Amino acid sequence: MQRIQRIVAVALLGAASVAPALSETRQESTGPTPSNSPSTKELGWKAWGLRVGVTEDSDQVVAGAHVNLGDVMNNVRFQPDLQLGSGDDHTTIFGTAPLYYRFDTASRMTPYAGGGLAVGYVDVDLPDGANGDDSEFVVGARATGGLEWSRAASQAFFIELSLGFGDIHDATVMAAWTF
Repeated sequence: MQRIQRIVAVALLGAASVAPALSETRQESTGPTPSNSPSTKELGWKAWGLRVGVTEDSDQVVAGAHVNLGDVMNNVRFQPDLQLGSGDDHTTIFGTAPLYYRFDTASRMTPYAGGGLAVGYVDVDLPDGANGDDSEFVVGARATGGLEWSRAASQAFFIELSLGFGDIHDATVMAAWTF
């Protein structure tokens, strides 16, 4: 558990040190907008990105990708993701279909909150002497909150915390970049 706490602390410090520089490179806006990155009230491919992070309750390092598919309604973004995790004798693959409410702000940072359904596959390496491996498909829900710094029309950096309910990771801290 101490190892995962050190990893989370390093990830958060790294994100905190990079975020101000990213927000300064953002093009000036003409005022507050419902979303500071590509979206705008219609579904469809807007951008994609990469994400990395750590989980608690199977102490894993996770990496994956997400797709910004736009807004389903004013300020509500649909941004599914796929993540691969490894560590603590577990290998996981999770896909999440979340909706995020993006709060209106006059700043370069946009807080968001939401959640969605998570479906995954978990493979546990059993100790030597045990018979084979233990694997299963799991379903759960995630509640997520985060902060996004927009850089340009289709570029953003964000950090987020997700809490899991059901047979999925209890907590995940992620840093992500959208291109």
